[in-house]
Amino acid sequence: DLRAPERKRRTPERRAMLDALAAPAPESALVALLATSFSPIDLSAFAQDHGEREARILGAAQMAQAHIFTQGSTRLAIAQARLAEAAEALRLALETFHVANPDLGGMGLERLRLGVAPRLPAPLFRILLRLFITQGWLAQDGNWVRLASHSVTLSLEDENLLYEIRPQLSAMERFRPPRVRDIAQTLNEDEAVIRHLLRRCARAGELDEVAQDHFFLRGAVSEGVEIAAALELACEDWFNAASFRDALEAASGATVGRKVAIQFLEFLDRHGVTIRRGDKRRVNPHRRMLFAPPPEEPAQESRAQAHEHPAPVPEQGRESSPVGRPDFKSGWGREPVPGGFDSHSLPPISSPSSSLAPSSPSPSLLPSSPSPSLPQPSLPQPSSAPASGVQRHAR
Repeated sequence: DLRAPERKRRTPERRAMLDALAAPAPESALVALLATSFSPIDLSAFAQDHGEREARILGAAQMAQAHIFTQGSTRLAIAQARLAEAAEALRLALETFHVANPDLGGMGLERLRLGVAPRLPAPLFRILLRLFITQGWLAQDGNWVRLASHSVTLSLEDENLLYEIRPQLSAMERFRPPRVRDIAQTLNEDEAVIRHLLRRCARAGELDEVAQDHFFLRGAVSEGVEIAAALELACEDWFNAASFRDALEAASGATVGRKVAIQFLEFLDRHGVTIRRGDKRRVNPHRRMLFAPPPEEPAQESRAQAHEHPAPVPEQGRESSPVGRPDFKSGWGREPVPGGFDSHSLPPISSPSSSLAPSSPSPSLLPSSPSPSLPQPSLPQPSSAPASGVQRHAR
């Protein structure tokens, strides 16, 4: 068992995979493994384990009518029957979730991955999701996955009420919106009705409950994250709550207050968008786009222009080898070290005429005679007189 898992090595599924790998021919072993394995098979690793060319194993997978997709430079294959079983498991899990939570816009990505058997690694699970999305029956909104037929709709009364609430959450008040109690008093509505409506909109991704009964528009939260990132760049270090409050007030043109600014930052801390160290914070670059709006579909003209003038493709491949870079370890002049010299080698002596002059013997092979063009320093001759202790020490 060359690639045994760390756990659950004696499960029936694992024993069936070992029986399939015991087939004498690699092609028959691959066909049996495709019929047994619930997860995609790495064709490159399979070819390496069996000592076969990857092209031959790829042809065998195509003959078995397996679905082949790529992840980076790796080719993966899964049987069509297993792919249909995974799709049915996802569909059943989402249908059950939508029936139990009709007001939610979808199921969390990680929760769905952990709740569907077999449990796949996150990269492979996302690849399967993209495949099902292209088939049209699955949809993904950020980190939420739903069936394409499911949608959260508001009644006509709720839509009219939300139309009256939205101006109070936008414009100059977007960073200090009124709370649920204040909105209910302004519109002369029941506080529980306003709270239920705003929480439904928050589940749909239109609003965010930054603090208890304090809802912000998703666009305002995204703008606040960008303000924090710009503030970090301007400070060239960590920023505090006071500077963030001043930046929010400068952007909105209205008073925000320290309390609301701290609640905003604590909301970002809970979601991992900002990293806190004492009273200082900075933006986590890996979570910066968590509240960003989804990218819009480019217009037809812009897509045609992009096709006529494609963007330059970045160079592929990993970082180059250290040969030819400055020798940072030795520190001798910070000159490039060509030819793979180690850190204890002297830097090459460069002369203006070295590219035109013929090759000459190494300086270490030349006779040690003084050059006629360069004056030689006169060395003191040893004296026959006995030297004093101070002269001996100096010498």
